[in-house]
Amino acid sequence: MSRLPKNLPSADDLFSHRALELSIALIRNNNPGLASAIKKAISQISSASYGASQKTAHGDMYFNAQLLETLQAHTIGKIVSALTEIGEQALQNKNLSIEYVSLLRNLIDDWVQLTEWILKNSSNSKRAHG
Repeated sequence: MSRLPKNLPSADDLFSHRALELSIALIRNNNPGLASAIKKAISQISSASYGASQKTAHGDMYFNAQLLETLQAHTIGKIVSALTEIGEQALQNKNLSIEYVSLLRNLIDDWVQLTEWILKNSSNSKRAHG
């Protein structure tokens, strides 16, 4: 009988492949450099797994720590900013579907949650080392 590790990652420690792909699709026209950075991150990290493949309704998942290591906090902040600008433009465009605006809002929320995770974990790391 196999045993799973005691410290399994929680959903808060993971970021979805789908969110990364959607980010690329939305950002690439306005900021191709950021889209390339996300593509590069996807190619450099492997999806999270322990025992069986880690999959959810959102598809493959990646560890936040790996994304942070690959993208760096500064780039993640730029992605949040770029998506926020796209969101502001979307709200001004009254012809967009509610589904598109909702999808964009959820995507921005995903990136903000990653940012909050970074802040939480960097402060925990500083306390542990300081």
